Amino acid sequence: MVFTAFVVFLLAAIPNKVAPAEEQPAYDPATMVDVLAVVTDIREVPHDSPLAGIHLILKEESGVLDAYLGPKDFVKQFEITFAKGDEVQVIGSKVKTAGGAYVVLAREVRKGETTLYCRRKKGEPNWE
Repeated sequence: MVFTAFVVFLLAAIPNKVAPAEEQPAYDPATMVDVLAVVTDIREVPHDSPLAGIHLILKEESGVLDAYLGPKDFVKQFEITFAKGDEVQVIGSKVKTAGGAYVVLAREVRKGETTLYCRRKKGEPNWE
């Protein structure tokens, strides 16, 4: 168990091309949203861009949302996949990016009976 935690720690410490911290919006528990929506698109943002990884573009009652799940390698290790037309529930923090657009930093994404836990209760990413 200790060895596994150490390996996970070492893997997390490997440098990765990530945008500067000021370009990454911060998770804010005060801006929590809980939405039921339909997936209209799945996007993979390149690793050298802010919020690199998997994004779900969602259609919900009040419009279109971009939900950031996490890095591609993190999301792909779980037995959950997303497709256009899927109904999902997303719980997370709706924040403004440096470019002025809004994005939901997903904490949980539920599809049917399966839940992907992207972040911990206070917003710390599960991939770090």
